[in-house]
Amino acid sequence: MNLKTLSFHRQKVNLLIRRRARFERVAMGRSPMVAASFMPRRLRAGGPVVYYLSASIGGESRHRYVRKGEVPYWRKRALAWRGFMKAMASWVKVNREIEKELREIGRLRCEPLPGGGKGGRRTDPL
Repeated sequence: MNLKTLSFHRQKVNLLIRRRARFERVAMGRSPMVAASFMPRRLRAGGPVVYYLSASIGGESRHRYVRKGEVPYWRKRALAWRGFMKAMASWVKVNREIEKELREIGRLRCEPLPGGGKGGRRTDPL
């Protein structure tokens, strides 16, 4: 068991846990959201910009028109949804990295099986 290598992996796990905590705070936040994307569109070249919320309803993408006076309200909620989804995706990735590092720590802590062979890291007799 190499303590320096083990220490490196433990430090990496601690760093990943702190990153995961940041993503959890975003995901567990209290800001209101709408499960949709906020889309500005021009219906014709040089025309005014109109805004839509794009959401998956029943497996199909649907667009809902947003009135000009309600744009800031819906934009804020759609951006909160985007932040939530990104935080969740990042949380899953960091969890996978943590699991990989913990498995490596477990492998490094293992001793060889008695009787010799290629099972472990130690080659010196006990």
